Amino acid sequence: MSASPAETVSRDVAKKFSKYLRGTFKGFQKTRKTKYNNEHNTKTETTALFWTEFEQKAKNLGVDLIGYTKVDEIFVFYNLKIYGKNAIVLGMEMKWEHIKTAPSAICEIEVFRVYKELGDVTIELTEYLKEKGYKSEAHHPFGGKLLFGPHAVSAGLGVLGQNGLIITPQFGPRQRWSIITTDAELPKTEKKNLDSLQEFCEKCGACIRECKGNATYKNPLTYENSPHITHINRSKCIQSILENTYCSYCLKICPQGKKT
Repeated sequence: MSASPAETVSRDVAKKFSKYLRGTFKGFQKTRKTKYNNEHNTKTETTALFWTEFEQKAKNLGVDLIGYTKVDEIFVFYNLKIYGKNAIVLGMEMKWEHIKTAPSAICEIEVFRVYKELGDVTIELTEYLKEKGYKSEAHHPFGGKLLFGPHAVSAGLGVLGQNGLIITPQFGPRQRWSIITTDAELPKTEKKNLDSLQEFCEKCGACIRECKGNATYKNPLTYENSPHITHINRSKCIQSILENTYCSYCLKICPQGKKT
């Protein structure tokens, strides 16, 4: 594992990073195959008990946040075919003890640990739904067919931060997201009032001011022939990652994500 000139890492740290990195890309490839073997999955009806058992299984596997919403076709990339009209949004915490070291290799290892572990859990839960007879498809936290952030907001799990990251009451920006799309009927849930969190975020702006690569913008960027917007200049962000020891400083600087 290479690091910036400001940091060297031990062989054990490098091996851990390699393990999570390989696991992330392996899981990413596996999720792309979860659309298969859905031909005979025609069930749609569910019960409250079904979702209680599903959520317990998810939490036992390490999922911290679960929400439900309809798939919004506006946020599906390139009109790709999605298996399932509903979205189960899953979130997993990135631990503060590691994120607070950002920018550092330790922080980046934590980022990829969650990519890998949440990806594996998403696949397992998708296969569980398919075995129960529900058409379902996994979308890996490292990248799927649809944008995760807007669906997390729609599911009532968080608010859109000034730099485009989703901020939750539990962890601030310190979580990664994945989605399972499915035809299983979603449970009825009460949406939490996140107005105070939204108000705090709108007045804060630390993620914009403190970005080490000057890559984030309060006013969103738009791209020609695309309905999607972003608050992060990806080229500048990647350059900052290369120059600032994998960066992820935006995960550290948000007051909502800090633990004292």
